[in-house]
Amino acid sequence: MTTMMISKPSPLTPTCTGHPTYTQSLPCTEEAVGIARLSVAATLHAWGLEDLVDDARLIASELATNAIRHVTRRIPDPEQRGCFRLKVERPSDHLVRISTFDRSRTIPRVIEASETAESGRGMAVVDAVSCRWGIDPKPWGKGVWAECATPGDLP
Repeated sequence: MTTMMISKPSPLTPTCTGHPTYTQSLPCTEEAVGIARLSVAATLHAWGLEDLVDDARLIASELATNAIRHVTRRIPDPEQRGCFRLKVERPSDHLVRISTFDRSRTIPRVIEASETAESGRGMAVVDAVSCRWGIDPKPWGKGVWAECATPGDLP
């Protein structure tokens, strides 16, 4: 079981994180989901965290899909949708945080999808494979993040 947390917005002051971070802006299109998976996998390979690649790719896929879906509902015209941001952080040697940031204020939640439903399982998957996940509300939208740790190093 994982824990879901909602973070309070932080002031807009620059801070040094002191840990490795990879970030990328991606278009709000279906093709961006595959790019997000590849980017996360390449980043974790570069950091020597191969044990986390499968779970992290799955998390990135679900978070990116949600970001795109929420923006698409609000802005149907593909030319006007803009981008979402993917961020991969390594706050400790054995922990990775994957985040997406989008302009929708729709809060994702874990729901029980019916067996015949074509969607609705994304956050349940994130909840199942992450050690914890949460939401960072922003004035312009939100950030959704999930963490995974190497086996034996759960926070």
